[in-house]
Amino acid sequence: MNVEPWDCFGLENGIENGMKKRMKFAVVLLFLLLGSVVNAQLPQQTFPGSTPETTGQTETPPADFSSSTLTPAQRRDSIRRAKLAGLARNKGETEYYYDLYMQSGLPQFDTMVFVLDGFQKYDPTYQHGDFRNSRGSLGMPDQLIEFNPRQTSGFNHRTNPYTSWFYTQENTPFLQTKTPYTYLYFVNNFGQDLNFFRAIHNQNVARGLNVGIDFRVYDVYGPYNNSQSNQYNVGVTGNYITRDSKYRILFGYIHNVAAVGENGGMKTDSVFTENMETNRLRVPVYMNNAKSRWRENKYFFKQSYHFYDNQKDTIAENNRSFGFLTHAFEIQDFYFFYRDQTTLADGLYDNFYLNPSESRDKSWMMKMTNRVFYSSADMEKIPFGYAFKFAAGFKNEYIRWHDQMSFQQWIQWFPFAQVQIDFADRFVFDAYLDFGFGGYNQFDFSGRAMFKYLFKNDAQRTLSMRDGIAVQLGVNRFEPDWIYTYHASNHFYWNNDWQKNMEAYAQFKFNLKGWWLRGKAGLLQNYTFLKKDGPVQAEKEFFLVNVVGGKSLRIGKYIGMDNLLMFAYSSAPEYLHVPLFSMQENVYGIIPIKDIAEVQVGVEVMYNTSYYADAYSPATTSYYWQDEVKTGNFVMLNVFLNFKVKRANLFVKGVNIAQGLFGYNYIQTPHYPLWDRCVRFGVSWRFFD
Repeated sequence: MNVEPWDCFGLENGIENGMKKRMKFAVVLLFLLLGSVVNAQLPQQTFPGSTPETTGQTETPPADFSSSTLTPAQRRDSIRRAKLAGLARNKGETEYYYDLYMQSGLPQFDTMVFVLDGFQKYDPTYQHGDFRNSRGSLGMPDQLIEFNPRQTSGFNHRTNPYTSWFYTQENTPFLQTKTPYTYLYFVNNFGQDLNFFRAIHNQNVARGLNVGIDFRVYDVYGPYNNSQSNQYNVGVTGNYITRDSKYRILFGYIHNVAAVGENGGMKTDSVFTENMETNRLRVPVYMNNAKSRWRENKYFFKQSYHFYDNQKDTIAENNRSFGFLTHAFEIQDFYFFYRDQTTLADGLYDNFYLNPSESRDKSWMMKMTNRVFYSSADMEKIPFGYAFKFAAGFKNEYIRWHDQMSFQQWIQWFPFAQVQIDFADRFVFDAYLDFGFGGYNQFDFSGRAMFKYLFKNDAQRTLSMRDGIAVQLGVNRFEPDWIYTYHASNHFYWNNDWQKNMEAYAQFKFNLKGWWLRGKAGLLQNYTFLKKDGPVQAEKEFFLVNVVGGKSLRIGKYIGMDNLLMFAYSSAPEYLHVPLFSMQENVYGIIPIKDIAEVQVGVEVMYNTSYYADAYSPATTSYYWQDEVKTGNFVMLNVFLNFKVKRANLFVKGVNIAQGLFGYNYIQTPHYPLWDRCVRFGVSWRFFD
């Protein structure tokens, strides 16, 4: 039976017009908000820059209502924060936080200190600060090549190939600003079709209530036939904290759209690697008219109520806490559409199940999640003030999925609990366990236990961010992602009944003054992965090890370095390939110009050893295992000039300046070369009313 439920949304014939209308509306709304900040002035000693991960900055102390361990200064600050209900202290000072999974109380604030270090390195149109298998053209799907074990159980439709480009709750900041805050960012390639624009506006509309909008759009047409990528992302956020700091809520809406040309890659790599054709539009590709659309909407909030006795004059001392009740809610609406006009003669696909000359594949999913739990104290808050803490609750998921031929829905429950023991605010034992009932993830579970030693009694950071040494052991049992179980399209069909996957892993973490190192070793059983013709399950157990570390540092006054290194090993390359060594290195000189400007001139080097990198399938927008083509073992060399003057940051970057010097083998994903030599320009500007 052929079902066309998407026509009621007008997505098939009107998706491009709908995207344009939504984009115009978002731009109009954004600039109405920006109108009030045209004449904004930047406070002294506040400069644009990067995130806490790149600066190593510390947070201001949070409120704590059982603060027998607080110093007098911390106690006064807690009282002040409660009175201000989360507002920043001074005019022009903006603070922000990222919410954590088991955090219940007042958010951990971090003062926004803007520096120039790494400005061009963390350009979101260029790279994402981790090791990913890239298709070359900006905005294209990519793949994380570092092993990350699961942390909680639940339904997963598939790995999102746009994770590094899309907005999520995890990468969305929630701000509290005393005065309106605006951020503008633009990037362009000289002589090439790349335009990127981003604008953010946040302001407090009432005491304790902050709202904001974040809009981002870029158009990349690419040097090859049918290699365009057009994306836009919208995030609307808000957070509210009551005067007595008992109740807080985070809420938001995220809209992500990716429209990508799918050419299937080069038909013959030697045309590129031997530099037989310098005009990239003449390099033969598999498909000249295929495209995919990925659309995602997320609606979410998280609210928490703190039970404590506030009969005393102060809330930071001598008031008894009775714990937190927290409720989190999320709706995720996902739509995927793929279309090509290709035949067997093109050579990319072997099967044509529905139509011999045209594919029109669609799938849709809605997932609604409720999470409710009680915690005796905030599990992330430092200082603890408790020798023993616990949290317990449940997660409920409702999933509805369908494509052109099938419909599925599930309801499933996951009770979970966490225990934390604190020894003198230096030694921490933390354990977590959840278990699945019903639905697709029946009898799944996730469990872990961590022991962490904190280097100092630093009350300014959460447990996750505190400097220390941590060792974690964990085990996960889970059903493979839904795309491995069922998929029906013009080129692929499968309907499988898998054994559950198992992960047993050990993890080591070290953090000290901005230096960090993490190592992970996992034993994988029934590992499920894609090959060219469909998913398979590993017939034997194997283990995987990777170690990643880095540091951004200054050497004296005039030299800076950013380091990122990774070592990886798989005992079963017949199931999983990884590069033995990968690196990203930034070295730059610093030229201060009095107190108003700073210039950085530097070079960036990227390298990884050769290996059989996963290839890419356009019809499934997924990466798959292959052992025919090795990639890697090339140096990507870039030079840059960063410039900061008062309220603005600028950069000019020469990308792949060594093109041709060491050959033309700069391919990371098979059949998809990285960018040719080009010059990129970017500017960012921040305003504080």
